[in-house]
Amino acid sequence: MSTNSPNLGRRGLIAGGSAAILAGMLASTPGASAAVSSQRPGRAGMPLAFGSDGKFRIVQFNDTQDGPRTDRRTIEFMGKVLDAEKPGFALINGDVINGSPKSAQEVRQSINNVVQPMESRGVKWALTFGNHDEDSMENGTGMTEAKMLEFVRGYEHNVNAGPEKGVEGSSNAQLLIRSGSSSKPAFGIWLLDSGRYAPDTLGGQDFHGLMGYDWVRPSQIQWYRDTSLATERKYGKVQSLMFFHIPLFEHHHMWFGSQFSSNDADHAAAVKKHGIVGVKNEEVYTGAFNSGLYAALQERGDVRGVFVGHDHINTYSGDYFGIELGYGPGTGFGTYGLGGDKEHHLRGARVFELDEKAERVYTATRTVFAKDLGIDMDPKKQPLDGPLPLP
Repeated sequence: MSTNSPNLGRRGLIAGGSAAILAGMLASTPGASAAVSSQRPGRAGMPLAFGSDGKFRIVQFNDTQDGPRTDRRTIEFMGKVLDAEKPGFALINGDVINGSPKSAQEVRQSINNVVQPMESRGVKWALTFGNHDEDSMENGTGMTEAKMLEFVRGYEHNVNAGPEKGVEGSSNAQLLIRSGSSSKPAFGIWLLDSGRYAPDTLGGQDFHGLMGYDWVRPSQIQWYRDTSLATERKYGKVQSLMFFHIPLFEHHHMWFGSQFSSNDADHAAAVKKHGIVGVKNEEVYTGAFNSGLYAALQERGDVRGVFVGHDHINTYSGDYFGIELGYGPGTGFGTYGLGGDKEHHLRGARVFELDEKAERVYTATRTVFAKDLGIDMDPKKQPLDGPLPLP
């Protein structure tokens, strides 16, 4: 498939097992039946910490994007990745669910299906919201992102923060990772809510000819700046990674090595300049406006990489003027993929390696694909017989 000839119809196609197998999915790991606790120590401090060896691993899942009968392979794959990688933190980076739920209970079930791989293993986790997570509101579920955030914060191992007053979006947070040898943070994780869709009109004009997605808002950029400065005053500059769902304009610019052209000749030069690895099989679906987040990151100098999802069949990453920009591949088997016999061949996750003994702490990233872990690649959907039990 040509990297600069996206199949635009795929976005329009985004839709909204047996009991023994279901029980096995939950019973195979410790803590599967533990009740959700609303009181969790450490939320106000640093719930994440490097090991005594100075190492920490992050797993990024993306676009699990399914309903109350999630494709069983999504859950199986997530479990296999967690068992193999044993991360200190796992993230679902937007489009956690799709718009198919018909009730608030079905929304909760849809979320629960895809957080159980972490929750049942005792892995600390969080999520960001994508453009599809509130789609079920059209079905009368009443489940806003704020209500979904309240729900997930009840899980024992969730580390999402509450909403920031006066800041756009629901899933903005700074998570500091405590050193394995002191009480200070050795690294950080920023989570942002990149919004949903552009409004119908703005300034009396419609968005025809622009991407129809939302953008990171000025209040979020100011919150990042203020929080970054406050962190530096307290601890010194804390190197970090940043995660949100919808890609930046700079993700596009990096791939093509230029701002105003999109051709293979430019890309060939960009691969060498930016060290790009991975593939691009569809357009970079940015927000409608470039609100300047990347410039703010350059100004502060504490973010080593920015990783997104949204475009399920893009997996590339590269060094864009000192900040790594990249995608986590789409994880969920219930939404669009490559198509045909290779529909699920890019279902995957991204892994990040941290070492607080290294000069810049963040040392490597790599992708892991379901096709390499023995997951069934049959293009036909394989929904659960029923939702996993709610805690």
